[in-house]
Amino acid sequence: MPSRFVFPPRLSHVAALALLVALPPQGPALSQTAADTATQDDTPASASPAQDPSAVEATAAALMACLDAAGPPTAEAPVSREAQSAFFARLREAETACTDALALDPDAGAAAFHLATLALARRDPDAAFPLFERAAAAGIAAAHTRLGDYHNFGMGSVDTDIDLAVRHYRDAVAGGDAPGAATLAAMYRLGRGVPRDPARMVQLFEQAADSGYHFAQYQLAQILLTGEGVPEDLAAELSIPDAPRALGYLAGAAEAGNLQATLDLARAYGEGIEGVAPDPEAQFRWTDMAAEAGAPQAIAARAFLYEQGIGTEPDPDRAAAGYIAALETGEVDADSMRSLATARPPAWDDATARAFQVILQERGLYDGAIDGIVGRGTMAGAAALAD
Repeated sequence: MPSRFVFPPRLSHVAALALLVALPPQGPALSQTAADTATQDDTPASASPAQDPSAVEATAAALMACLDAAGPPTAEAPVSREAQSAFFARLREAETACTDALALDPDAGAAAFHLATLALARRDPDAAFPLFERAAAAGIAAAHTRLGDYHNFGMGSVDTDIDLAVRHYRDAVAGGDAPGAATLAAMYRLGRGVPRDPARMVQLFEQAADSGYHFAQYQLAQILLTGEGVPEDLAAELSIPDAPRALGYLAGAAEAGNLQATLDLARAYGEGIEGVAPDPEAQFRWTDMAAEAGAPQAIAARAFLYEQGIGTEPDPDRAAAGYIAALETGEVDADSMRSLATARPPAWDDATARAFQVILQERGLYDGAIDGIVGRGTMAGAAALAD
């Protein structure tokens, strides 16, 4: 039976770090030109771009095309599968321009980073590694985060070296990379390669969260809500728990597309939590956002809010259609669909029940009276729809 919206348990040590790597999906092999560029000597055979105005212009054009298509280098974990797919589609579109830019200027760090990310997407970490090294040498902070991941987890032929991983993460933080800060925060939380330091953990998560990184915003919100991992004396000093501040970070993550943050906000405003009173309008707003993102539980919860007129005007037709849509996902069952927004749902609204029966009857799943009495026949039809 699906559960109501709940704050998720703390990630395991390995999972918390692995989420930050967010290795991309399988794709075609890195182009031979890009692979050759990754291993070529850094000294150009011909005159340098600085000595050749036409080469400078060609290099600038290629790098501009690379960045226009791929965007700036980032080690952020994509916020969703859809975002991940769109990101790698942009990288594939940029591949030729990035390859040309790196061939023209071996110090084009952004181009090297994007080609390295493509190599990772194609499950070739050994091809990606030297490209990340070149990007890091060119001053790309996100490349230090990726190199830290290599040494943290032991990727490809690169062995685990936690001390070296920490050095790379620190270089990433010094360069302003939010994912590097979030990963280093996790290291301080776990005592992995560094002493456990809750104060430094919170500071780094704040740094990454305030930069707008959705993963860090979500992790910091959980700390601010529960105080987990923070000793009592430090929690008192930092005013933890701090639910209003936590909800602010959750809102930032939700606006960036973090679905779990959106669900957590709907729950928090629906029931209220210490320091934050229930807010029906906010509950509806966040539930609606999660439903529009396709979350089956949120689709059912929004239907209940329409049925009961919580945070919005009552709308029996939308409520009934929402229940049907939630059941059709196969992830919400008939018995629990009205308890996803509240622990103890009241009796069915008569108009909503009738509209629900009409839809079931139109689908050939209910042959009883349209009487607003949701009994065995109506529930049997609903269960058949869910199956």
